[in-house]
Amino acid sequence: MIFEGKVILAAPTSKVWDFLLDVDRFSACVPGVQEIKKLDDHSFDGTLAATVGPISGSFAFRASIVESRPPEEMLARLEGTDSVTKSKLNGEITIGLNEIEKTQTELGYHATVAVQGRLAILGDMILRATATLLLEEFIRRLRAQVEDESRQS
Repeated sequence: MIFEGKVILAAPTSKVWDFLLDVDRFSACVPGVQEIKKLDDHSFDGTLAATVGPISGSFAFRASIVESRPPEEMLARLEGTDSVTKSKLNGEITIGLNEIEKTQTELGYHATVAVQGRLAILGDMILRATATLLLEEFIRRLRAQVEDESRQS
């Protein structure tokens, strides 16, 4: 599955970049995150509760920033395993930041996600619908957090 889009944030590019690198603040925007453990400046482990169609469970995952060009672009990878079906999830996301004005940033993303195992049997439509809802909620939370912090600065 491929997900891509752009989001305009009312915050300077440097503030958005710092937010993306702060594991605790970033993970608070991700629906279902139950636990996050920072391993180093570029890697962390976590657990994400999720419901996909009729199956509810949690994904243990590891995320790593593979490449970055501060404050413009980063490439991150994600690997996880579902606790119920033992399905595997692999993803790669590129995030690009573009300053529109000093107080406005365009965040572009391109994500490729692959699911293998019993969850994949549910089909692309159910997986895509679930992922789209999670992505929309993430963007809503990200916008609220980043813009609120930017106003307070």
